[in-house]
Amino acid sequence: MPLASVALNEARLLLNDTAAKLYTDTILLPVLRKAYRELQQELVDNGVATAKEATAALTVPANTTVINSTSTPALPTDLLYPIMLHEKFSGQEDVNYVEMDERPWPPDLTQNSRLQYWTWAEGEIKTPGATGITILRIRYWKDLAAIVDGTTNIPILDSVTFLAARTAAIAAFSIGGAPTKSQALQGDAEVALNRLVSTAVKNRQAMPVRRQPFRGFRRSFFWR
Repeated sequence: MPLASVALNEARLLLNDTAAKLYTDTILLPVLRKAYRELQQELVDNGVATAKEATAALTVPANTTVINSTSTPALPTDLLYPIMLHEKFSGQEDVNYVEMDERPWPPDLTQNSRLQYWTWAEGEIKTPGATGITILRIRYWKDLAAIVDGTTNIPILDSVTFLAARTAAIAAFSIGGAPTKSQALQGDAEVALNRLVSTAVKNRQAMPVRRQPFRGFRRSFFWR
């Protein structure tokens, strides 16, 4: 896996500042973190497994209707979005898991022995609740490790070209005051992202794909 320092050095090359007279690590690290968050969101939006899928099993007490980061049980701390939920009765083997139905809002129904339905809203999993203890298995998009400094490993293959170009584009616009250069660098970032996502999806599905359009340059450059 590439180090964050590789993306930082390449960004400085694109900004004509290889000596780091202006664009030091201290200046560029927050920008790289923003580009990294954007890339992670793009990967999730395009269903790319590089964004990491994970699974967690939670023991859900009877009558539990909301599961969040502070509830008991709590959602995994690295959960971005749930993909699919399964449930089984406490004490059953894993072969007894059954898939739950996702709904746009929690249905109004009388509780029974199963949770049956789930809704993702406001960072919480909402269910009708069950009359007994259930085991909930969550398959979810996992938040990637944060970039701390230049020694952090970036766990996304072939991502350096995009991260460097996007970091340089943001820095040229918001720090260097060079919107024309920023626009050109953003074009490089678009090409790199298109290749990265297209290759990742094709490798996973063995079929051509039309990538979701990248919205990064049209978004605000202010930190999210």
